[in-house]
Amino acid sequence: MKRKLLLHVCCAPCSASPVKMLQDEFEISFYWHNPNIYDAEEYDKRKRSAQDYAQRLGIEFLEEKDFSYDYNGWLSESSEQCASCYKIRLAKTAAFAKNNNFDCFSTSLLSSPYQKHELIKNLAFECAGSVGAEFLYRDFRPGYYEGKNMLRKAGSYMQKYCGCAKSFRERFGSNVENKK
Repeated sequence: MKRKLLLHVCCAPCSASPVKMLQDEFEISFYWHNPNIYDAEEYDKRKRSAQDYAQRLGIEFLEEKDFSYDYNGWLSESSEQCASCYKIRLAKTAAFAKNNNFDCFSTSLLSSPYQKHELIKNLAFECAGSVGAEFLYRDFRPGYYEGKNMLRKAGSYMQKYCGCAKSFRERFGSNVENKK
């Protein structure tokens, strides 16, 4: 019998590599909690894309029942913004895994070569320890481009920036108010 794994997904492209690496070993459920995504339209695109991918694979798609999107908490920036962003999402994932009888959890954030891999790994272990959940560490980066290209060919949405307003400005060099 396969162990139950809760996989935090930040987007469909980043989830392809973890799914490929883990599907034979685990019964995977996707978990969506990404309050950092700027703006509501982008949030919806990424969520729908992840839901569609889960549905194509026959994977359960879960999310917080009492969560409503509100980006206001992410408008201020600091040098610790990435760590805060990771920690909020990983803490929610660890608690959800523990409270819903998953054997372990992981995150698709570990697949992107653009993320702060060691920081994510360390924060995930910390969050797991704080609630008594098991964090499954794997380096999903080797399959990132293959998975992303597979989803691109399948017509999945491909975002152009990490997610927050800061990453939007870094990518496009403009004011977030001028996004439209």
